[in-house]
Amino acid sequence: MSLQFLPHDLKRALEFLRADPSRSWTIGELAKSCGMAPRTLQKRFQQFIGRGPLGFLRDLRLDLVRKELLAASRSASVTEIAMRAGFNHLSRFATEYCRRYGETPSATLRRSQETLRDVRLPPASLSMAINRPTLAVLPFELIGAHAKRVSDIADEIAAALLRLRCITVVTPGRAQYHLRGKIRGDNVGSMRITALLLDVVTGRYVWADHYNGDDSDLSWFHDRLPTRMALAVERSVQAIEIDRSCRKDVSLLDSWGLTMRALPRALSLEPAAEGAALELLEQAIQLAPADPLPVALAAWCHGLRAGHHFTSRPEVERERARTLAALAAKLSFNDPLAETLLAAGYTLAHDIKTATIHIERALMLNGGSSWAWGRSGWIEAYSGQAENAIERFQIARTLDPYDPLNFLCAIGIGAAHFEAARYEQAVHWFTRALSEHPTAVWNNRFLVPAYVLAGRRDEAKQSFAAFTHAFPNLTIAQIRAGLPYSIGFLDRVAEGLETVGMHYS
Repeated sequence: MSLQFLPHDLKRALEFLRADPSRSWTIGELAKSCGMAPRTLQKRFQQFIGRGPLGFLRDLRLDLVRKELLAASRSASVTEIAMRAGFNHLSRFATEYCRRYGETPSATLRRSQETLRDVRLPPASLSMAINRPTLAVLPFELIGAHAKRVSDIADEIAAALLRLRCITVVTPGRAQYHLRGKIRGDNVGSMRITALLLDVVTGRYVWADHYNGDDSDLSWFHDRLPTRMALAVERSVQAIEIDRSCRKDVSLLDSWGLTMRALPRALSLEPAAEGAALELLEQAIQLAPADPLPVALAAWCHGLRAGHHFTSRPEVERERARTLAALAAKLSFNDPLAETLLAAGYTLAHDIKTATIHIERALMLNGGSSWAWGRSGWIEAYSGQAENAIERFQIARTLDPYDPLNFLCAIGIGAAHFEAARYEQAVHWFTRALSEHPTAVWNNRFLVPAYVLAGRRDEAKQSFAAFTHAFPNLTIAQIRAGLPYSIGFLDRVAEGLETVGMHYS
């Protein structure tokens, strides 16, 4: 549930827990901090969050640990990361982690370290012909003797931003955004880093966060923290750029602005919005024909129109997706977002092999991208690898809980359970996706057979009625041709749809 719909005292409780998750909170301490009775606090959490405050805190800590493990350096240890998140009983932590994610924490760490092994990233450069937002990372203010041990953190953040390639790092006088901060070190080695992002155009601070660490683990300050901060800054800048582009007269937008204006329309996965996104992207491509980002996004939009039955000419749209993806691949300068969109375009064009190449590149360039992990999950789902798909979708949802594409990951998890013949679980995730994104009515084409095969015929008929109201002339043959699922998956989809009366052709 969005924070804006939560009671004020519950919002404060959530803010306290998220600000200091490693603290040994008790119900009494938290309730006192929020100005309410412990019993009221418990009721608020159960009513709006669905679990108690300590259960929420445990899940919050588990998610933090998983993020750390997925981005860990080769010298990291599970014990160190778990203790830093606030877990003092390691055996209980390992049990809870395995129950939540389906693998041990050491297995997550091992896979992360194997992914990092022998990776050689290309130079962190950005073509001068490609327009991107400009940002300057100012030297951080150092307070205390120990803070000098990480005095180069501003340079590390700038390097991490360069590797992401969605922001141009420049000198302060040329920058649209300024990132500044403070590092406070005490006499025992603990350090607190505060960072703020200033929008120079408006004079407003648009993002801020703080981080706590210990100078006994300098690799965290030199490796993981700069990457984590760069990802947070990139997301904030992208959100501001989207808002700014949507407020300006479209005739005044450059290629980047047109692409940002098109992005939320593309992410809506609605027929009319996809068409509007493509009109904007065509203009963006004309203004900057060497930029792979609008080309790759256009390839994805055409693939979506074909795969989700938004057009009467799916093969034409699918071929257009292939053509644009091939063009973007020639233009790509190792931009992780462009590589992710390329993978999406190739996937929806039914070229899984080429999609796999691009998603592997995207994850090497930005292993913290929820979109890249989500697209990797779809490749596994279409390939019939149900458990691998679920793992990747869960990673994507964990990396960015507020990502607008999380509903797609929920659909993907449902599809993976359907592939594995776990129909009740498939129903759960398909219906969850519809709750998260009610306009995705096309999701009923898979929810209907999941209901049928789970023995829930009445609900299947209701779901089928909603689907056929939106897509009255669609046939089973067209659904089979839409997305590149396995033959066995599509056979069971056809079986379920035939049961409720859908015509094959």
